[in-house]
Amino acid sequence: MSQIELSPDTVLCLAPTLRTRVAASGHVVIDAPNGTVVDIGPHGYAILALFARPLPLGDAIERLEVEWAASTQFAPSMSVLNMLIEEDVLVRAGGTLVPASGWADPIEHARMLHDEARTRDFIAAITAAVRPGDVVLEIGTGSGVLAVASARAGARHVYAVEASDIADVAAEVFARNGVADRVTLVPGWSRQIDLPERADLLVSEVIGNEPLEEEILETMLDARRRLLAPDARLIPYALELVARPLRLPEEEFRQRAFGRDAVDRWRGLYDIDFGPLLDAAGPDPVHTLTEAEVVAGWPPAGPATTLGRVDLTAFEEVALACSEELAVDTPEPVNAVAVTFRAHLHGDIVHALDPWRRPSSSWATSVWVLPEPVSVGTGSALSVHYRRRVAGEADGLRVEVVPA
Repeated sequence: MSQIELSPDTVLCLAPTLRTRVAASGHVVIDAPNGTVVDIGPHGYAILALFARPLPLGDAIERLEVEWAASTQFAPSMSVLNMLIEEDVLVRAGGTLVPASGWADPIEHARMLHDEARTRDFIAAITAAVRPGDVVLEIGTGSGVLAVASARAGARHVYAVEASDIADVAAEVFARNGVADRVTLVPGWSRQIDLPERADLLVSEVIGNEPLEEEILETMLDARRRLLAPDARLIPYALELVARPLRLPEEEFRQRAFGRDAVDRWRGLYDIDFGPLLDAAGPDPVHTLTEAEVVAGWPPAGPATTLGRVDLTAFEEVALACSEELAVDTPEPVNAVAVTFRAHLHGDIVHALDPWRRPSSSWATSVWVLPEPVSVGTGSALSVHYRRRVAGEADGLRVEVVPA
């Protein structure tokens, strides 16, 4: 994956020889220059049209804001813009591609700031949790928004940890907002730094699209052991994994996984046995990340169910194994399971990733696509087993039908 160093003045244009099409779902799909297939949603052509002629990135963001700021479409549009850059669909006009800068990308942080529900929930939790005289540790400060909120809530001092180059931006944000005297920027990874004093409150939004992929368990366990006071509070203080069975449309299902039915179909089309390809793929569900607005258009096959919950203030092992039976509404086949989250921030303040209620999230949705659709009869259930860092077991999701 290639990225380019970005600023508002960076002039971008469409890469040559792009191929686009409209899927049965109405979403625009691109065959990207780097070989990936990119779903850019129902408004994809409007975003591509911005770059029919070379355009500065800042101008593009302003136009998107004018077009979508009053609706739920702005955050998904920013996500699509970021995806187009990451997948080499948008390139620097008259220039060459530059190595990736990862979390230093300002678009990524702009996308999170435009996710108002996310940012407001965290700020509300910070405002309620900070006590006079508190030392606050924020891990992964990014644009600095939560560190500023902590200082304004009355913290005596805030240590804002950031490993990427966006730290330079955060430092300027602290200065411009008058909190630089109470916020210390700590460059580096939290598990590799020390602090001059223990913190009374930990704030960290290191929840990934696959909820645990950014190592929130490893990060918080290390902080509790080395960087926090014994009675420190945490935001979030608990993380709940939520699973929901899905019925992907046939075309979407085919793009993301395949099983015996596909091999049989190919045999009929090409008179070639592709069984070895299926053997190489293995029997487990395929993990894919999909934008929330796309998932919102896929029909759920049953209600959301808590798969597992971690008390972030007390757990002692980063391994997680949890299982649950998912109810299915009707006996039609199920072909995928979405795994989302509820982050319990402070008291009863909870931020939930739920594409069917709020599709304009800055998080993509973690979807596990089954090799073959499975029929779940009346009274039966879909048993889901989630594993991460469990000795002797592969990370991921497994499913089986539990008969009535």
